[in-house]
Amino acid sequence: MIEILTKYLVAISLIFAALLVWIFVQKLSRKVAVQHPEFGPAREEGGGCNSGGNCRCSNSNSCSKVS
Repeated sequence: MIEILTKYLVAISLIFAALLVWIFVQKLSRKVAVQHPEFGPAREEGGGCNSGGNCRCSNSNSCSKVS
């Protein structure tokens, strides 16, 4: 019984650690974007027309492509 509980606690800890690492990476990318404006703003996941995020155009085919 203790072995199963230990496996669950390890799995939960790893998931939580992965979440914390992801948050750290997002903060780091925003910091780099502020320090280097020539690279443009940090792109957030889920943003833009093709990734299913909010699009400021009528449909995904009419969005302007940024190169």
